[in-house]
Amino acid sequence: MRLESNFVQKQQQTQSMKLAMTQQLSQSIAMLQFNMEDLTAFLEEKALENPLIEIVPGVDMAPDYTTIRKNNNATGTDATDWLEQIADTTMTLADALKEQMQFLDMTSQQKLILLFLIESLDDNGYLQTDVDVVASALLASEGDVLEMLEVLQGFEPAGVGARDAKECILLQIERKEDAPLHAYDVIRDYFEDFANKRWKRIADGLGMNVLAIQDIADFVVTLNPKPGAEFESDQVQYVVPDLILHHVGNELQVSVAKQFLPRMQFQEAYFQMMQATQEKDVAAFLKDKAGEFDWLKKGLEQRESTIGRVGEAIVRHQKDFFLHEGKHLQPLTLKEIAEEIDVHESTVSRAVNGKYMETAHGVYELKYFFSSSLTKKATEESDAGDVSSQSIKNLIQQFVSNENKLKPLSDQKIVEMLDEQDIQVSRRAIAKYRGELNIPSSSKRKRFA
Repeated sequence: MRLESNFVQKQQQTQSMKLAMTQQLSQSIAMLQFNMEDLTAFLEEKALENPLIEIVPGVDMAPDYTTIRKNNNATGTDATDWLEQIADTTMTLADALKEQMQFLDMTSQQKLILLFLIESLDDNGYLQTDVDVVASALLASEGDVLEMLEVLQGFEPAGVGARDAKECILLQIERKEDAPLHAYDVIRDYFEDFANKRWKRIADGLGMNVLAIQDIADFVVTLNPKPGAEFESDQVQYVVPDLILHHVGNELQVSVAKQFLPRMQFQEAYFQMMQATQEKDVAAFLKDKAGEFDWLKKGLEQRESTIGRVGEAIVRHQKDFFLHEGKHLQPLTLKEIAEEIDVHESTVSRAVNGKYMETAHGVYELKYFFSSSLTKKATEESDAGDVSSQSIKNLIQQFVSNENKLKPLSDQKIVEMLDEQDIQVSRRAIAKYRGELNIPSSSKRKRFA
């Protein structure tokens, strides 16, 4: 019986140890993947559960770190992207509209309808509820609801209360004394053609000159198709670097930005006080919590080491990019870095996820430095090699920025221009990269004056 009892006890201890190790491994993996904000929240949660842990927050986020460069956020667009332009402020849209209500002489029913409409606006200031639905919900007539909708659409900012982008632009044109002649007609009758820059069709339909349509387009760009967005109450989220790149002559050194990281401290006084009770349950509790502190500390050290090694490896591969402004990125994969620092590829993926590096050129997400490669032809002047897809995107961006807007570059022309630099890319690839950069097709980039 005793042998059986010992076997069961050992089996339970083994299972308990395996479970603890599995939990620790899982949380260590999670710590590596956490960005700084998530890591801080995780440690603070642990401190609430463990009286032996005290968290000392890192240095407050500074405005210097708000500029981020990512490989997927370059837009390459100009003023023609008027549907994406938004402003910023801190006041909520609903509060601003309710303030304007105070100056109106209305019945209680009218106030109720107007408040309902205000609460039915989305973040962009658009009405998301049909008039008949509002009328039914408030036991009012559709005429009464339309009357109060017209009142709402007269509030600031211009365009608020619109039911779609077209109505939003029309509401703003109505208030603009400097609006070009026929601007209202163009948007009202040819909105889809206008948005897709089919200006010749509009000009033919209205008997106008294409240059007049161009003037209207330049005017519409100044309007705000998302009037409610300027009242978003979300505060600016500052991005703090996990790594800092230092230039020492022609050498580069990477350091972990420890000043921003939360630090763990052991509550020694509490530990000694509780240990003095000499109670078995208390001793077991303290042993468990002290062990948790130790593995958390080791996990943080391991996280710091891994991110630092990944950063150093990235800098070794992209040294020219960091030392010489204007140089393109070299092709780089997660697998290459993983093999170089002798870890699994998934570890590198977690280490770069949501992590940033401060450099002389700005703050970059670590994922920015990884990209696929394209073949570069061998010439008499240069050897064959690889060019990163990010470098191709940078060149496309540069070509389009410098193009003649009266004769914008076609995708095939960009293919030919890249071929002149010994870079082979298909027209289909150019279209794909252009889409990722949010660059419209040549027909939609064309101007007439």
